[in-house]
Amino acid sequence: MKESVLWRRLDRAVGMRLRARYKNKESGVAMVMALMFILVVLLTSTLLLGILLSQALPYRNNSRNAQGKVAAEAGLQAGLSFLRTTESYYETGNYDKLMPATTADPSKTSLDETYAVETATASSSATGTAKVVTLNYVPVNDTTSGTTAVSTSSSAHDQKLSYRIQIGYYDGDPNAGGKLISDATKLSAVKYAVVVSYGYVNRYPDGRTAGTEADPVRTAAAIYKFGQSSEIPLGGGGGGGSPMRNVPMEDEGAPWIYVASKTTDANGDLDTITAMNDIDESHGNDYNAINGNYIDGRQVEAGYDQTVPDPRDSLCFVATTDTDGNIDPSKSAVEGSAIRLFRQAVQTGTRTLKYSEYCKKNGKYKHLNQWAYGKDDSIRLKGTNLCMTGLDTSYRTLGGGKAQDGAMRLTTCGNSYSPAVSDGKVEAGTGTTWQSQGYDTEAELNDPNSLLNKFQKWGFFLGFVNAGYVNFGKNNTDDANKLYYSRGEMHSNGSDYKHTLFQTMYAQRIANANSLASAKWGQCDANVSSKQYGSDATGGDSCFLISTQWTDHFYDNGHMSAGDIWTYAESLGSGGEAGWNTNQVVSYSGSCMFAGNNGGDIAITKQCFVNAAPSYSYCYSTLLYGKDMDTMSWQYPCPVTSVGVQSKFDNIIYDRGSDGIDGKKLTTLRMTWGQSGNRHDNASSATISYRCLYTDGNSAGSWLKINSGNCPTASTSNNSSFYRFEYVGSKSVYNYKFVLASTYDGKDDDTTNSLCLTEMTNGLTGANYASGDHGNAYFYQVQKYAPKVVLQKCTKSTTNVLGEVSYPQQWNGVRPDGGGGSGGGTSSKSYKVVTTASISYASSKYVDAANWKW
Repeated sequence: MKESVLWRRLDRAVGMRLRARYKNKESGVAMVMALMFILVVLLTSTLLLGILLSQALPYRNNSRNAQGKVAAEAGLQAGLSFLRTTESYYETGNYDKLMPATTADPSKTSLDETYAVETATASSSATGTAKVVTLNYVPVNDTTSGTTAVSTSSSAHDQKLSYRIQIGYYDGDPNAGGKLISDATKLSAVKYAVVVSYGYVNRYPDGRTAGTEADPVRTAAAIYKFGQSSEIPLGGGGGGGSPMRNVPMEDEGAPWIYVASKTTDANGDLDTITAMNDIDESHGNDYNAINGNYIDGRQVEAGYDQTVPDPRDSLCFVATTDTDGNIDPSKSAVEGSAIRLFRQAVQTGTRTLKYSEYCKKNGKYKHLNQWAYGKDDSIRLKGTNLCMTGLDTSYRTLGGGKAQDGAMRLTTCGNSYSPAVSDGKVEAGTGTTWQSQGYDTEAELNDPNSLLNKFQKWGFFLGFVNAGYVNFGKNNTDDANKLYYSRGEMHSNGSDYKHTLFQTMYAQRIANANSLASAKWGQCDANVSSKQYGSDATGGDSCFLISTQWTDHFYDNGHMSAGDIWTYAESLGSGGEAGWNTNQVVSYSGSCMFAGNNGGDIAITKQCFVNAAPSYSYCYSTLLYGKDMDTMSWQYPCPVTSVGVQSKFDNIIYDRGSDGIDGKKLTTLRMTWGQSGNRHDNASSATISYRCLYTDGNSAGSWLKINSGNCPTASTSNNSSFYRFEYVGSKSVYNYKFVLASTYDGKDDDTTNSLCLTEMTNGLTGANYASGDHGNAYFYQVQKYAPKVVLQKCTKSTTNVLGEVSYPQQWNGVRPDGGGGSGGGTSSKSYKVVTTASISYASSKYVDAANWKW
């Protein structure tokens, strides 16, 4: 002690004085010095300990909070992932997927990593209790489980960080008065979900006995909006999934390229195609070049499996990066961006085509050229909250409006209301309406921020048609020029009312996005040419997507009559809200199964008639083309007020199965064809007639056709009965398919000889292009370009001559790559646009994230 620095300093400061006072008597001085030394050491130690604790304790708490936040965020992402997966089922009507059958039990470790349902107090939106989905306990960084199904007992884990999830469903925006849905039978009304994740540091990492925390360290919450999930197709049947075309699908020229070779670029996108035969500026390989020789007018050999649709015929949409119409690949789309159109490919030699950089899905414009036509009937730019927006109602032909067209714009998306439900699912002859199935027209019209009121909601009938409409008051009254948006019955010209006004879109070459358009389609080159539209700068060659003014009928906007169905427009390879709930059978390419009209008795695929409410463009198609509603008829898929409507050729009914190989359902496919009686006069007297879809053989290559009359009772011994499969498994050949029941052999692999209904296009390697009566008519009789529905051996997927993978046997399905809904397309990549309106955190047991308490 006496050798220490502290003692020597203390001795110099105090010891010398003490010895002088006590006349150098060491015994007394030493005792005092020792006591003083001990006191100084104790005081110094206490001070240092306080400093150390003041630094260490916050670090410990901060570290613990940070760990809790990590756990809470991990749970939040797991919950959102669950919702993205279940939404794909929700879109096809499988509402029970939102609420698992398993009942939660926190005392059972075997249920820790299984989504289950528990009853909780609904204090955030209503009194009483409600059912919420829960995931009780999941260790963070757990590699032994997928967190969606139990794989091991939680007692086997040795993890300190874990999370717990609760998910509640709402019928509207929970921040704007939406109510928590407490009844599992009302899940079809779900519009939003709230995910709350609780992060723990040491809950019970070793079973139920060793944990020290009963309360979470951090919580996180997010709002999920349904109806935002979709995927973008870039190929497939029904016109290649393109937004628009230069040559209508039904053109009798040569819409095919007979492929000799192809190249791809560094991003894996198609770059060039070399054709086997010469092509000219306007057309691809002609009929004889593809089909080879003939005997007695029938094809002997053909190159169908080596042909693809001419990519020069297809256009792609590209968002501009400013409001004038310029495109800079280093920038993003903005509020007010316009939409330009480019050819997917141009000719560079007598046999060569080169794909446009503007249209490549993995190129430098990929953030500007990917679109989704969603279940809510919006058209969105991928990865954004920007929607295609038509002109407002001040642009109109009647009632003193500005009678001019203008560029379509991208603006912030409004609120979604449309369900994937239509009047088509009601029993024939009843008065049931959309409103009784969850769609509330008044709620949508009263919301100034709805898609409908922002002119962002689109149906599809031979082209995109705004879901709204414009009426005026009664003639010769004070209200004669008063505008009523999407209210009241629709009118043709007459003594009492002005004609109802509608809106569509078309393509036109204009100098820039702010130039006036003249309502003429053909000015973006109606025929294929080698000229690309403009460059990065705008100019006279720039082609823009144009919104019509609100007009009493569609003129030369790329539409043709419903009877001929010659169209330039495509639906982005998606069916919008079309699907099982709307009595439509949607292919992977986004087209609908179709029979009748100028397709004759052969089943084909074409663009779906998407009856977006409240204008129901198909049901009021007579008005769209300026004709009067002068006949009193009513069609099964339409509201009672619609008149003069032809048969809806894509209205096909079948019984749906359930998931798993044993969930297959024996069913028929039947079309609603006509109706006797008038629902205007007596709803109960209206009766429906049907036509039955059947195959004209039970071998590969047989066609699907229609017969008059209803189908016979489903059985395994006729050609009008099919096994309908929903999702079976990731390796199954039967996912979302129709198998001719008489051919089903029970084998679920490549050895099966079961035959599936297939959207039959050219270029499918391994497909059976039957010879004889069928061979030369797959694509060159009736509906020249429309794919036929044909029996082929069931396969998991199909590859074409360009190496593009597609799923042409999948109908009303969920994409194998995880996407959802009825759309899809060749070699496309799915994506999800998920609205997480708020993500918030809290640290207290009593203050939940965003106050979502159950």
